[in-house]
Parts: sequence; C-alpha cells; structure tokens
Amino acid sequence: MSARKMIPFLLLNVVVSTVVVLAILYWWDNRDGSETAVSIPTTITPAALQNTAVPQPEIAPTNTPEPDSGPPIHIVQAGDTLGTISQLYDVTVDDIMAENGLTNPNIISVGQQLVIPVGGISTPVPEDTAVPEEASLPTPIATEPVGSGEAVVEITAVIAPDQLADEAVLLTNSGDAPIALQNWTLLDEDGHEYDFGQVTLFAGSDLRLNTTSGPNNPTALFWGLSEAIWTSGETVTLQDSTGAVRVTYEVP
Repeated sequence: MSARKMIPFLLLNVVVSTVVVLAILYWWDNRDGSETAVSIPTTITPAALQNTAVPQPEIAPTNTPEPDSGPPIHIVQAGDTLGTISQLYDVTVDDIMAENGLTNPNIISVGQQLVIPVGGISTPVPEDTAVPEEASLPTPIATEPVGSGEAVVEITAVIAPDQLADEAVLLTNSGDAPIALQNWTLLDEDGHEYDFGQVTLFAGSDLRLNTTSGPNNPTALFWGLSEAIWTSGETVTLQDSTGAVRVTYEVP
C-alpha cells in the first residue's frame, strides 16, 4: 500500500487515541472528586464523649443457696417415739421436750415438726419489761426441787406367757418421779437379754415389753424374738445400768 493511502488510517488512529485518552482523563477527574468530597472531623468534643453510651457487661445471677443455719427439724413418722428420735440425733428426750415445749413425752403426732437441739437448748433473749415505780412485785414462793421424788420400778405382770403374739412383760413406775431405763437389762433363765435404749418410764405409767416384733412407741417396746420365752414358774430379772438387780418376778 502506498504512503498516500495510509494517511487516512493514521489520522483515524490519532483521533481515536485522542478520544480514548480524553475519556480516561475525564473519568479519573470525576473519580478523585467523589472520593475526596468526604470530610473527616479531626476534633472530638467532650460532649460527644459524654453522650456515647458504653455497654456494661451483664452479671449472670448465681444459684448458690444460702448457708443453712439453725438446728435440724425432724418430722414425726408413724412409729416414731421421743426415745427413738433422741437416739437418732444423740440428743436427750428432756432436751427435745424443753426445746419444743412438750409436757407429755408419750404424746407426739405424725407430721409434727420437732426442733432437735443438737447444739444444746436455745436460750430465748428476755424482753425488757418496764415496771412502774409504784408497782409491787409478787413475793417468791418456794417450790419443791425437780426430781426430789422417788421412782419405784416394778414388774407387775407377764401377759399371755408361751403365746408369742401376745406375750409381754409389763413394767410399772409406782413412784412419784421418772426414771431413765437406758442400759438397763431384762433377763430370763435361758440367757435371753433385752437391753433398753434411751427410754424414760414416767411416774404412774406402764411400759409393755412385747416378745414379738413390731414398731416401738412410748408405751410399748418390741423384743423382736421369733418364739415365746416365758413359762410358768420362770423368774424374770430386771437389772439397772450398773448390773445390780432391781426387781425380780416369778411367772404365775
């Protein structure tokens, strides 16, 4: 191709290149302007900081129970007696009665809640009572010391000898003071022994010791033997905690 024929193509190439360059420059100028149009503040005022809420971390609640304090509470079940309850907690019957205001050791009911003074009987704080200046206080009256009476334990009967279902030894306190039978022993002539636990025989009351099995209660205890042991002419012996013989009884 001759040089004369190439001139139009060269001119067209120059025009196209010029248009492309101008278009790129125009696009570049518009791009820089859009990106630099955003202004960034350089100063932060204290008011802006004060109005900014800072989230606080949440404290998860705990389910840690409060430490338990105070003496245990015993709910009376069927077959419970103050004697068995006192053995369970190693607390005397007298302390349980005093703590709960009981007057009769043979009367407790199923479902009754008893405070067990394992650390000793609680002492209530006396309330201050204002006494008028002109008031006269009563004259103290002398009272008989507690436990000044005498306990008299007797074997008053052997019920239904040689009949396991009904056979029993009946103990009676015919005195005027209670007596604790703990570590006392009832014996027959064939080597059978019954050791009493923490049981109190109160004045004027009876205590029945059954040969067979059953639930103990304040007026009846159960030996738990599988056969009758008492026969006519046999001697029943009751020993105290020192081993001394307190009473004997011959079965009729």
